[in-house]
Amino acid sequence: MDISRAPDGRNKQPWVSVFNLCNAVVGAGVLSFPFAFREVGIYGGIFYTGIIWLIEVGALCILIRVAEANQSRSYQELVTSTLGPRMAALTSLTILLFVLSAMISFLIITGDVFQPIFADIFGNNSGLADRRLVIVIFAAIVILPLSLKRSLRELKWTSTISVIMLTYLTVALSTLGIAHLVDDGLPQNIRHFAVGLPAFIAIDIVVFAFQSHIQVIPIFAELSDHPYPFIREGRKPLEERLLPVPEGLNTGRPLSRVRSIRLRRMDGIIFISMTICFVGYCLVGEFGYILFPDVESDVLKSFGSDNKYMNFARVGMALVAIACYPLQCYPARSIVEDAIKHLLHHPASQHLHVFVTLLLFTSTLVTALLITDLGTVFSIVGATGGVMVIFIIPGLLLVQQGRQRRSLDEVLSTLRDKLEESLKWIKLIAGPLFVGMGALIFVATAYIISKGYQTSPQVHII
Repeated sequence: MDISRAPDGRNKQPWVSVFNLCNAVVGAGVLSFPFAFREVGIYGGIFYTGIIWLIEVGALCILIRVAEANQSRSYQELVTSTLGPRMAALTSLTILLFVLSAMISFLIITGDVFQPIFADIFGNNSGLADRRLVIVIFAAIVILPLSLKRSLRELKWTSTISVIMLTYLTVALSTLGIAHLVDDGLPQNIRHFAVGLPAFIAIDIVVFAFQSHIQVIPIFAELSDHPYPFIREGRKPLEERLLPVPEGLNTGRPLSRVRSIRLRRMDGIIFISMTICFVGYCLVGEFGYILFPDVESDVLKSFGSDNKYMNFARVGMALVAIACYPLQCYPARSIVEDAIKHLLHHPASQHLHVFVTLLLFTSTLVTALLITDLGTVFSIVGATGGVMVIFIIPGLLLVQQGRQRRSLDEVLSTLRDKLEESLKWIKLIAGPLFVGMGALIFVATAYIISKGYQTSPQVHII
């Protein structure tokens, strides 16, 4: 019996969720962080990455709380239950385009990395050295079986690849960067802090490198009501003391709230996962930029093809792409299945699961075989879909929660009542800020694309 599985089949081990969430975050985009730091400087890169990290953690915590209150198991279910079916339809469409673009890019990366390896082994004239055949081989033998898994918990071993490779890339670049600083000092042409248009180029890269909002709700839905502690035996459901009770004050009810163990663990999962990525991203960006002040969008290109340590990183990032594909397939399949069940009144079944998986797999595989670079299309889809799920939806949820009114017979007589009323005003302020920031990033990205600048570079590891 799997001890990490609860009697209801849900995941009891929070570290499985940590690895799955890291896998949802980490992708080939980490290789663009030195380029982002080049645009805003060594201090600016850390500053902007820290701000986005803080926003991302807050947005994910908002989403899981609303998901728990509405018992939502997917992002589109959450939007349907809170913002209505029309908004859910628009959100589902943008999410589907967003994740399909990511799935196609993962197949392209797989072919770009392993084709030269197959050519060295079998010869350039061999049929096995053909890029398209390489993609088909890895897609059919590795990616499709993983994509057919019915739960994210079953991807726990492949999800560790992302954490391992982020750690390897971080250690390798940090070691080389520190050695360079000791021998030669800080390069003369290094930027320290930059604002303006370069900042939006960097923010665009950082924002979408942290994207995990679509996957966080299914990960939370699979978490058991009583998961194991991270390290040692945990306490009872957390009693949070909001404020000390002033002597003589009639509070009417206890000044405490019980936060479920499940929600408490998920807060820890989000914080640990995002912090791992934050530290890794900053170190890769910092030392990659120090090593190569004129770094390209893919830092591995700056090392050439004869560096065996970075060649291992190339293969590792391709393995990350393979591991990320089924994690992106999960929400895409959920959206298509929901649409089929709604339109055809078809109940959920194993046959529907297999059919939709094969449909998504075939469509993305054919697209990856026909093209090698989606360029601006990926940037536009990423900007629209990413902005909606990362900023717009969490902002609208905050506004909706802040506008909820009490019944007329309730009086704000207790200290907790007043605290909850203050939180509503905070939500009413924070919600429009989220929406406004998303709109600003979208407009800035659209302007940058129209001017021909490179944003959210589509990384090809060669």
